[in-house]
Amino acid sequence: MAANGALGPVGVAAQETLRVAGVVTDDETGAPVEGATIRLADPSGSVRETVTGPQGAFAFEAVPLGAYVLGVRRIGYEVLSTALEVGLDGRSLDVRLRPQAIPLDPLNVDVEGRPPRLVETGFYDRKEEGWGTYIEPEWIEANKAGYVRLSDFMSTLQGRGPMPRCPDVPVYLDRKPIGTTSGWGTSRARSINPAGTYRSAAGPPPTLLEELSTFEVGAAELYSAGTKIPWFAWNGKSMECGAIILWSNWTAAMAEVPKIDVALCEPTGRPGEVALEGFVEDEVTTVRLPAAHVISSYPTSEGLERVETVVRTDSLGRYRLCDLPAGAEVDLAAAYGPHAGDRLAVPAAAGADVRLSVPVTPPGSVTGLAINEVTSQPLEAVRITVDDTDFRAVTNRTGAFSLEGLPPGSYRIRALCGGFYSSAQTVEVAEGAQLRVVLALRSKGSARRSRCSA
Repeated sequence: MAANGALGPVGVAAQETLRVAGVVTDDETGAPVEGATIRLADPSGSVRETVTGPQGAFAFEAVPLGAYVLGVRRIGYEVLSTALEVGLDGRSLDVRLRPQAIPLDPLNVDVEGRPPRLVETGFYDRKEEGWGTYIEPEWIEANKAGYVRLSDFMSTLQGRGPMPRCPDVPVYLDRKPIGTTSGWGTSRARSINPAGTYRSAAGPPPTLLEELSTFEVGAAELYSAGTKIPWFAWNGKSMECGAIILWSNWTAAMAEVPKIDVALCEPTGRPGEVALEGFVEDEVTTVRLPAAHVISSYPTSEGLERVETVVRTDSLGRYRLCDLPAGAEVDLAAAYGPHAGDRLAVPAAAGADVRLSVPVTPPGSVTGLAINEVTSQPLEAVRITVDDTDFRAVTNRTGAFSLEGLPPGSYRIRALCGGFYSSAQTVEVAEGAQLRVVLALRSKGSARRSRCSA
């Protein structure tokens, strides 16, 4: 990481604070890196966090002078952690991330001594962050002996970490909710229906947690209330009572990992021939895809027939096509496992760098409604924006809007309407998720407004 140039304005000395800002770029291409998570931690453990915008920029306001650790994380790049001294001489930080190919399904990540499928869940990344208590497969295997039902094993798990005194702690298995368990220091009531509203003589049906055996579990994560809980388990209940996240025995088992060992071709340098190369990446996350297939088709120099070739990307997601007729139109397409990208026609030219994309990660969508806060009536022609992105929408006559093709991540959705105060809401979009939000706007004038003014 390099730091250069003056940064202003600098906080006054009496306040002993400073604005810390910078730009995150790709170390290879120099392109700005959007969506990188920036964390600034002081020696006491207090952490401030932000996310880079479309130009890779970030900033922390009013940072007290002193020693910090700056951490930068972005999928597809190596994690950066470095010491940072915030002094009176302001600096603009030039942060450069090294690309790191991350295999996606159906490939596995080869991490020595760690189950590759568990690595892919983010278990070990979250363990390094340290927000919860993480129980690895070895401990689970050694301590679940003697238990038959998974529900009976919960109290043993909870003894490993601080859990709130809450009667219903949500439990997840491989990202899916399977029931609730009693929090630490509480016990399940004799009747789980004290109000007597359930009329079945057989009683409420058991949850999946009560039906599964301890054989199913291979690793666990414990989160207390108020901690940073993974998006798939983050809701009102987990914010109040924390969450227990289990990973199946299959996920936590060691698996045979295919090695990616692809050597790119070397051009012969014959006159009239050129090489064409580039990257293959996930269309939504822009993660580079190793061992992807690149299918090409181009006419011979005589133009009498077409040549079709298939090459694979190396461990960094790069491909190369050698000895192409200069100027020939080359049809390119990439595939990754069962996923195939659109075809692209490009001229064969020396020095060309063509990026191909494959829709591997399913994008999410957000639909919603903009309403008058007082009357709850829909508002037409409200401008809907997503902070730090190009996603835009406008509500129709019924106040509805839709934002499609959102990559997984955290977003701030904002509603803007003339004559009303703006409204905003933060959402967490998961892979393939379809979220719905309601944005209520308060009128600046007549409380019963039903339209946006010019």
